[in-house]
Amino acid sequence: MDQNRQSHGFAIHRFDAVTSTSDEAERLARDGAPDRTLVWARSQTAGRGRLGRPWSSPEGNLYTTAILDPELPLGRLQELSFVASLAVHDAVAGLLPGADLKLKWPNDVLLEGAKLSGILTETLPRDGRYVALLGVGINLGHAPGETRYPATSIREHLAAPPTVENFLERYLAALSVRYGEWRRDGFETIRDAWIVRARWIGRQVIVENGPERKSGCYEGIDADGTMLLRLDDGRQEKIAAGDVRLAEES
Repeated sequence: MDQNRQSHGFAIHRFDAVTSTSDEAERLARDGAPDRTLVWARSQTAGRGRLGRPWSSPEGNLYTTAILDPELPLGRLQELSFVASLAVHDAVAGLLPGADLKLKWPNDVLLEGAKLSGILTETLPRDGRYVALLGVGINLGHAPGETRYPATSIREHLAAPPTVENFLERYLAALSVRYGEWRRDGFETIRDAWIVRARWIGRQVIVENGPERKSGCYEGIDADGTMLLRLDDGRQEKIAAGDVRLAEES
């Protein structure tokens, strides 16, 4: 493990294999690791995604969790999922200009309609406030099979994909910019940039959250990142969590 490397303002803790980068980040955060500490592992034996779903993590893809301590209220920290998805979009767009690269609410990055990245934001109480553990997994060399939704990797779209090390540098450069922008200007700028890159705004969608199922027109995201859904009966509802798909594909 190399604990001394710095890149784009992040102190990187590198591991060959961990249960999950979020587990290691939590341990470091409890020990007082400062803002912009990053855990990077070549593989994970128990990677996890949103809603506790397993995240396939063999060597060849990028697995990171950033410890971020912006000294903001707990309610603001979920905005970091949008910060991260923009950063991933920025990093991939630089490699694949002109590709169909979209953001799917709440925190997926899609390439040609298939999932390229997963993002998980967790929080940890510390010193009277909360720090964020921003987990990001990006499919570079291969995509998992047997997934709920189609998945893809950069290798499927680029004859000579970057190494994991090189893509980590791209991602950290983009994350540094977007995180700095968020801290300086607030969520509105991030929200506006996210909406421009969003998938399915203005179309009929179905949102499922456990047994709950709602349908309507996806009208964008609110000032706090919740989805704005115009229900079939004309009422607008704010959706805080759920899986989204096009109504016509149901």
